[in-house]
Amino acid sequence: MSNLKEQIKFYTNLLKDDEVLLLKSKDSYFKSHYIGSPLNVLTNFSGTEGEAIIEKNGKITIFVDTRYHILVEKQAFKNVSIYKMNLGETFLDAFKKKYKKNTIMHVPSDISLNEYWNLDKYFDLRKYNLDEKYVKNLELNNKAKLFLVSSDIEKNDFNFKIQKLKNTNQNIDKMLVFNLDEISYLTNLRSYQMKYSSNFRSILYLDFISNDYILFLDKIPKDIKIEGLKFMKLKDFTGFIQSINSEIFVNINEITLENFLSIKKVKELKQNNLSVISSIKPKSVIEHMLNASRKTDLAIYNFKKQLKTGLSELDLVRIFEDELSNQGAMMPSFKTILSINENTASIHYSSYDKNKILTNESLLLLDCGGYFEGGYATDITRTFYFGNNPKPIYKKIYTNVLKAFIVCYISNEISAKNLDLMARKVLAPFEKDGFYFNHGLGHGIGTSVHQNPPRLSMSSSDIIKPYQTHSIEPGLYGKSKSENIEFGVRIENCVYSDLNYKKHTLTKFPFEEVLIDYSLLDENERIFVKNWQQDFMDEA
Repeated sequence: MSNLKEQIKFYTNLLKDDEVLLLKSKDSYFKSHYIGSPLNVLTNFSGTEGEAIIEKNGKITIFVDTRYHILVEKQAFKNVSIYKMNLGETFLDAFKKKYKKNTIMHVPSDISLNEYWNLDKYFDLRKYNLDEKYVKNLELNNKAKLFLVSSDIEKNDFNFKIQKLKNTNQNIDKMLVFNLDEISYLTNLRSYQMKYSSNFRSILYLDFISNDYILFLDKIPKDIKIEGLKFMKLKDFTGFIQSINSEIFVNINEITLENFLSIKKVKELKQNNLSVISSIKPKSVIEHMLNASRKTDLAIYNFKKQLKTGLSELDLVRIFEDELSNQGAMMPSFKTILSINENTASIHYSSYDKNKILTNESLLLLDCGGYFEGGYATDITRTFYFGNNPKPIYKKIYTNVLKAFIVCYISNEISAKNLDLMARKVLAPFEKDGFYFNHGLGHGIGTSVHQNPPRLSMSSSDIIKPYQTHSIEPGLYGKSKSENIEFGVRIENCVYSDLNYKKHTLTKFPFEEVLIDYSLLDENERIFVKNWQQDFMDEA
């Protein structure tokens, strides 16, 4: 507690009356949420997306989106005020409702440039430097080694990929790459340095004229050589980049304020071809992801066989993650989401309760994934029922979530926004009874579990391209007004489209048979479900 008070004092001492200070839950350089972040320490919130504001009097308000409304209530310290954002509401939208225009706001020097610019339209911004003793990433494994992915998985080497990028960026002499998915793609390197990620802390400098390519990272590997690629330490990046007097192209969506200010001549990368190139998976990577998804399916299959009364949420997470490890996973691809009964209404629930016990006729939600030898993430959600006689409301909600998945999966629609809207059309009628689909339909998946593009949501402008891998994950969450029962249902599968935009699934685990009300499905949907269920059993 003394450390907590000391940190609050550190931040409030930076403020004058009526000024505020922004705290973030993520490392803005490397997009990694971590335990030990300023926001986590001062609010106790462990979700992967959130921002908090401290006022001069020490009052803290945390802002979270719809995925974390329930989790933040369970975790936040009693003295922390909670602001629950609406679906589609941005942090700036929320801040505007709490603070007057031109309020002086102190922001960390590692804030993303985009967020800085957005906030600067409304607030009078001041930059502050984070004190290293208050920024401790407790989930960073500094002993983790860098490794090169097998050529059986990544058949194209660094120089092949650089040439491909060079051909699409013919008017670019120099550029910086900050996106870790893109760096992992180009270099074929992986590490488990950061928890729930196969990416590694790094920045990549590319000079296409002199063929000078430098990877800045925490430790220079002694046993890895990549033709044409030099290694330097991250701590030397600022000095190096300040020595470059010519124009450097950057993706302003990926750079921090501090890095932006360190570049003498910045040129905005108007079109980031690399993000698209890296999101489209070659056949060898698709095959690896299929194999990794198969192993994740088997881990769930073995986990489900061990369900029994008396097991707590904490017990069940341990059982599943042991099974994932047994299938060869290096680590989970994100913090496993597992919840029982009313806790399933919390979209990103991960504060497992040792006193929440599995009993007969329990609803169980599992959202999980892992990393295997190629460093590509898997991701799947299944909602189970432990028992034989689910309530009709469970079956009704589950079956309609299933219908929403089917309509999106069988569609050749390439607009990410339109796919999202198709699912909402199926699920919107249930708002009358208190159930809401309050998150996006899906996200890209690759070396990180959220690799974009594509992003499937109401606000997305993405067009889904063949061989981009992404999730489809409709859900309904809430408390039934008619039956006074609180719960949630989500079904998630990862897929890709072929050249004809026909979708193929990476995930094959069956749907929960006991929760399906076949009378709510039309003939084509019944055939779809029957074939899906049989497909897994044929391989099991």
